[in-house]
Amino acid sequence: MTQFNYKELGLKCGLEIHQQLDTDTKLFCRCPAKLQGTRIPDYTFKRLMRPVLGEMGTFDKAMLTEYEKGMDVTYEGYNDVICTYEMDDTPPFSCNEEARRIALELAMLLNANIIEEMHVCRKNYLDGSVPCGFQRTMILGTDGHVELKNGKKIGINILSLEEEAARRIKTENKTNYFRLDRLGIPLVEITTDPDINHPDECKECAERLGLLLWSTKVKRVIGSIRQDINVSIKSGTRIEIKGVQKLGWIPLLINHEISRQLGLVHIKEELEKRKLKPDDIPLKGHDLTKLLKLNTSFIGKGIKRGETLYGINFKDFKGIFGTELMEDYRFGTEVSSKVKILVGLKGLIHSDEDLSKYKFSNEDLKKIRKSLNSDSQNDCFLMILGSLKEVKKAIGIINQRVKMAFNGVPPETRKALENGNTEFLRELHGGARLYPDTDSKAIFNIPEEAELIRKNLPEYPWITIEKYSKKFNLEEKLIKKLIFKGKLDLFEKLIKIFSENPALIINAILEITTALRREGKIMENIADSDFEEIFRELKRKEISKEAIEEIMIIKADNPDLNIEEIKQKLKLEKMSVDQLKKVIEMVVNNNLEVIRSKEMRAIGPLMGEVMKEVRGKIDGEIVSKELKTAIQKRLEMLK
Repeated sequence: MTQFNYKELGLKCGLEIHQQLDTDTKLFCRCPAKLQGTRIPDYTFKRLMRPVLGEMGTFDKAMLTEYEKGMDVTYEGYNDVICTYEMDDTPPFSCNEEARRIALELAMLLNANIIEEMHVCRKNYLDGSVPCGFQRTMILGTDGHVELKNGKKIGINILSLEEEAARRIKTENKTNYFRLDRLGIPLVEITTDPDINHPDECKECAERLGLLLWSTKVKRVIGSIRQDINVSIKSGTRIEIKGVQKLGWIPLLINHEISRQLGLVHIKEELEKRKLKPDDIPLKGHDLTKLLKLNTSFIGKGIKRGETLYGINFKDFKGIFGTELMEDYRFGTEVSSKVKILVGLKGLIHSDEDLSKYKFSNEDLKKIRKSLNSDSQNDCFLMILGSLKEVKKAIGIINQRVKMAFNGVPPETRKALENGNTEFLRELHGGARLYPDTDSKAIFNIPEEAELIRKNLPEYPWITIEKYSKKFNLEEKLIKKLIFKGKLDLFEKLIKIFSENPALIINAILEITTALRREGKIMENIADSDFEEIFRELKRKEISKEAIEEIMIIKADNPDLNIEEIKQKLKLEKMSVDQLKKVIEMVVNNNLEVIRSKEMRAIGPLMGEVMKEVRGKIDGEIVSKELKTAIQKRLEMLK
């Protein structure tokens, strides 16, 4: 991964973290705050979205971008768990008090100033994720901070309490399908100040905020927490990267974004050197549809389907579209991705790339250049294929994006990709989409209530991690994993029962659980009380540690059975050392040839034979010790 001089570049990063709260009902109605999985919806309905003016009397650019996509929206709902509020047919109910208290606790843990009188605002969204076209949100805390391991304090600009959006199910035929079960689930949004100056610092800050959130009453399922990063350098501008799914992505995404911005700045400087101006950019393309006969290429097939091929020539632009911005990502890709998002066309072709892969002959290229009046030594031409309407819209977007290159880095929102690159998502949202909600009353945070919450704040998770790591001689990453998996409380219960081996407890509730889940076992069938009973049995030496996984497997498949019944099913009677010696003696006598040929190395295959008979009835360490002794004695006799 490329390393930069971040101080010299003036790197500034900020985080936006969205986390669902674990409440029974939604924020502004009393519908259950629970996803319905793959359950078939009972009904559908449509809404038509149009941009509206914000409080400042202007349109938000990102909202206009969504409108220009021309997407239809269909919503899916359920009769028993969706009400008329989600359908935008009823004003909001009163605010969920439990959600407000959880958000208050988080604001205090983040050292924020509490807003005593909260006012609900509407935040416009035109992507269809909210049927009414806006999300209800309110600022609860401001001017807080989170402290990193080295003592640096990262400012917390605001903590907001707001509604979750509907979940997108699919996109088909220019229609987005959203399901309303997620809409309205209480959510906190934490926005930091741009105080982060290094990719590793950004990763640590995101981890600390995640630990803090997951140590309170929040939902702990896939998709319940989302991270966005804002990145800028001195010579660039602020870029919002959405959908950062893993902490490990953060440094790579930031470094790639720095590389992209530096590449765009280089293009700006190169255009200035060439004395080019935005007015030099062609406004129209030229129809090349009847010029070529490419029967075997995708272009030829597209033309046969009735599509149109247009070309545009950019004077003195040779090498610009081929400029690499990120790994396997050039300026041509930058322009192409915007066309793909806003028009739906998959890509464009430009002469800075290897055109032989598109099966163009030299004769074809001569015809194209002649038609476009293109100089092969200095110019770069571009071609795009689609319906006439799509192509004309695409040319306008291409023209606009290339003109932006004269200013360097345009502010925009980009989507995080798994390889560390990003792609255009929409224009950057601004304050123009925010305005007061006239349907909602002011919501008050009473100082006496806040003080009571403050007195009962939990310990910071990083203090717990350090303390538990030292106390139980465990790696810090294991304690972090307990917090992120929501298993710290269970660990604390089990360590009181069985303090002899903390690592064994970790293995049971993290590693074995994960492995069995991958095998399709329903681990939710094993309650905390079941784990407690398993470790009580282990403490009483009624079972061995080798029996833990077998008991968990049976319990996952048979939730109605208790641990005692599972023991009987597995025939896990307690075995004495004398009984073990008899089993070992039998196995040794049946494997004399193996012992002669392998000597002490025979313990491996013989251990497996013994464990078939004694697994779960006696500790494996005792088995290994007694087997070694028996093999050693037999070897002495054989000599």
